[in-house]
Amino acid sequence: MTAGVITVGRRKYVAGLYWENSPGGSISQVARDAARQSGQQDAFYAVRVRNKSGRVPQFGLAQVTQDMHVGMPVLAACLANQQPGSWAGAFTTREGTVVVVVRDDLIVPDGDLFFADEAEAKERLLQEIGFGGLQRIYAPDAWSVPGADNLPLALLLNDKADVRLQSVELPKKLVIWGGLGVSLLLIVLSAGWYYQEETARQEAERLARIKIMEKAQEEARSFLPGVLQQQAVEYPPPERTWEKLPLPLDIVAACQEGLKKVPAVVVGWSLSSLKCDGSSISVTWQHVSGYAGIPAGASVSESGTSAAMTIQLTAPQARGHEDLLKVADVTKRILGQNWGTTLSRAPEDPLPPSPPGFAGDWSPPPAPWVKRSFTLVAPVLPWSLTGFFSDFPGVVVSSMSFSTSGTRGSWTIEGVIYENRR
Repeated sequence: MTAGVITVGRRKYVAGLYWENSPGGSISQVARDAARQSGQQDAFYAVRVRNKSGRVPQFGLAQVTQDMHVGMPVLAACLANQQPGSWAGAFTTREGTVVVVVRDDLIVPDGDLFFADEAEAKERLLQEIGFGGLQRIYAPDAWSVPGADNLPLALLLNDKADVRLQSVELPKKLVIWGGLGVSLLLIVLSAGWYYQEETARQEAERLARIKIMEKAQEEARSFLPGVLQQQAVEYPPPERTWEKLPLPLDIVAACQEGLKKVPAVVVGWSLSSLKCDGSSISVTWQHVSGYAGIPAGASVSESGTSAAMTIQLTAPQARGHEDLLKVADVTKRILGQNWGTTLSRAPEDPLPPSPPGFAGDWSPPPAPWVKRSFTLVAPVLPWSLTGFFSDFPGVVVSSMSFSTSGTRGSWTIEGVIYENRR
């Protein structure tokens, strides 16, 4: 995501931040921690604090671009504070075009975008409109977007600049004093470290002696008659099912690519259902009153009241080797997300069958992992949920469905999470 600096009236604003919700803790510290994660190059952040109506705090992250500095107002946050509700808007400036998407007073993760190409900005706005649930739409007159207002950006902002950029890096004085404190702590604990290392060495020697004794006992048992050895049946390892399935973000990416083939806005038709499982997308529309053509690529029912289409996708590759998390760590990860997620215990995978011709007692032990089914409901695009799926081992996405209720729209993502039994 590319950030940029635009001019509104006589004031410079920053656009193009990536936004996340922060339901608990110090929001500034949470923002700094997120910016310092491996692979991130974010140098600035901005925060929207909780308001009187109980809105969840948010923080946005931005990489360094030309003319950007600490203290500059953030366009999407200032607009969202002035214009509550659910809306989407595209605004042209001399530096480029800005697209802002707000749902339920919250900026969606990819709802703060800066485009140098006006055509790309228009495509992104039409895509968001196609998902429904918007109370207001703002767009230039030249785009001819149905139902859109063309109010000037300066009028919507009302010259507000209440959310500003802050630096991810701490002040140098604080860093220096913190370094001195760490050095002092290392000196105080050096004696304790030495004691721990000595204890660890003695424990390693004790374990080595035990291992030698166990090996001697095993060699002694090998000389006993076969009837006395009580050899156990060797069971094959359980199947690691999740390693043969794609990563959740690969399925999300396949669905995102396939959605480009779905018409964003179809005159005379209302989107009734959309579902993607990574290998295909199924879409249905209901005919509304007035003139209507046939949605591109769709087939219409004999009654003319509904239309449907199916898009075949290239199935993503298997994820390969992946170690699982503990049950408690999975639960903690789920509870740390600000999305409506439900969990329930799922039946365990079948145990490996006995080999052909085996006539003995076949009782393989249970697999060292279990699984839970999950259902996640979010009012944002699934590919905006990278914070939920990224680096989350054991997650298998089975389907993603979009539905509307009144003026609101939401995505329902279903699947299972494999986790270590202990």
